[in-house]
Amino acid sequence: MIGKRLYAYYFFLLVVLCTWFSSTAPPPMPLRILFLAALVVPAFYKFTNIFVPVISCFTALATYGFSLSYMPTEKSIYLFIVVVLLLFNVHRLRYFQRPPILLVFLCVYVFIIDLFTSGRVEEVFFCLLIIILSFYFVSLNGLERNIYIIAFIVVTLILSLYFFTYGQSSAVEVTETGRRYWRDPNYMGNVCGMGVVLAYIFIVNRLASSMLLKRLCFITVGVGMLMLVMNASRGAFLSMAVVIVVATLFSKVNLKTKISMVVFIVSAVLIMYSLGAFDVLNERIQNEDDGTGNGRTIIWEAKMLGYLNLSLFEKIFGIGYKGGFDLAMPGGYGFHNDYLAFLVDYGLIGLILFVSLLFYPIKLAWYDSSKRVNVVSLILFLIICCFTLEPFTIGYLTYWFFYMFIILYARWHN
Repeated sequence: MIGKRLYAYYFFLLVVLCTWFSSTAPPPMPLRILFLAALVVPAFYKFTNIFVPVISCFTALATYGFSLSYMPTEKSIYLFIVVVLLLFNVHRLRYFQRPPILLVFLCVYVFIIDLFTSGRVEEVFFCLLIIILSFYFVSLNGLERNIYIIAFIVVTLILSLYFFTYGQSSAVEVTETGRRYWRDPNYMGNVCGMGVVLAYIFIVNRLASSMLLKRLCFITVGVGMLMLVMNASRGAFLSMAVVIVVATLFSKVNLKTKISMVVFIVSAVLIMYSLGAFDVLNERIQNEDDGTGNGRTIIWEAKMLGYLNLSLFEKIFGIGYKGGFDLAMPGGYGFHNDYLAFLVDYGLIGLILFVSLLFYPIKLAWYDSSKRVNVVSLILFLIICCFTLEPFTIGYLTYWFFYMFIILYARWHN
């Protein structure tokens, strides 16, 4: 079991992480090395199963936080740490989870295609390999489930706090409509949405194991929803809204609880609307979009036409990440759609593997009525997200960690 002292220890490190405010210069290298060592030492010493949620939380804050961070940005460093940890704990591997074979196959396939087409290994491969090895740090019984929930909730709360506190800082860009951001607001919005949907599912299904966690979930839903509305990412707001509707309508709780949750959400929306929180989002919906999803449909059309002009071999096996990035767009451009990105980058085989991975957790939980709706809701969040963004092919580790958690939740018996 994870004791209060360990929670206090990582809370202290979290405070240290959040007290570096510079957006132009990172902390001195000796301090960064010391901080990383402090982060992973408990995993070396005894608490191997807390390594994954801790790393997922701290890397998310480092990636989407306001300032430069104590945390490394190179995924190769995290891969090295994972490998060393595994070597130190090889005698305990039989007590831990195993990665899905589909994930292993996709990792090998991506590695071969990128190496063959561009002669280099892309970020998505490092993410896949880190996630695959991370399964060996997770217990079979899921006793550490709460710390995974807390990790995503903490990310949402801290990013929201950054948003409300530093929203007028000179390091923050402000659009003509008043939209404020220091990172891509669409990717950051969905990362915040992860904590919101998890907290909401725990509330509506009464899964919180303590009153403290229950209160934390309520705070996360309220603060996170407000941040997502003001962040004005239409895709992130849609992903969150759909999950909340599905989780409410199809949960197995009684009608009284469902009505209470509907009243809670409607009241929150009305309060936010009356306070003007929806102003920027409304402005973007009404005036910024010219019918192309801010150019997304133009990109999709160009990339799809480029794909149709490829050879049969390339259509089946893909042209690699770099080839897909450069395809049909002068100077190179991303896809804003993970399904199209996998199709072009890794061919029809890659798309089939990716879609199969998305449905894999649903297959695991389909015959468990206590989990089915929750797993479907969480996967639906990622499915919608991938229609307007490409977090998995780009190689954003937080999204892969969230997918890993959904698999674990579907597997755990409790």
